[in-house]
Amino acid sequence: MQSILIVAHANPYGTEKLFNSLRIALALKDQDEQAVDLKLFLMSDAVFGALKNQTTPDLSYNLQQMFEILSAQQVPILLCKTCAQARGVTAKMIIEGAHIGTLQDLTRWTLAADKVMHI
Repeated sequence: MQSILIVAHANPYGTEKLFNSLRIALALKDQDEQAVDLKLFLMSDAVFGALKNQTTPDLSYNLQQMFEILSAQQVPILLCKTCAQARGVTAKMIIEGAHIGTLQDLTRWTLAADKVMHI
């Protein structure tokens, strides 16, 4: 089994970088060729992508729904504590299954991963 860590930095709705990183994550979980131990760590403005109660009427995608699918697939999702605090994001504001994490969590996940993707 491969261990893959995706570290996302991009803001949720100004570009498609976070959307595409979640598309990659979903594709990794959906493929049948090899089991994947996948983890997501959100930094910078990417922490806004895990907010609950998102309304995106003009877009063809909803990041909250994508995160919820990954969470239901048992993919751990952590938000950088420092990044979240700097943006006023609290644990009560984020989707079920996502949690506030630390740089130590990211360090452990990085050392344990076979591959790390920064998006």
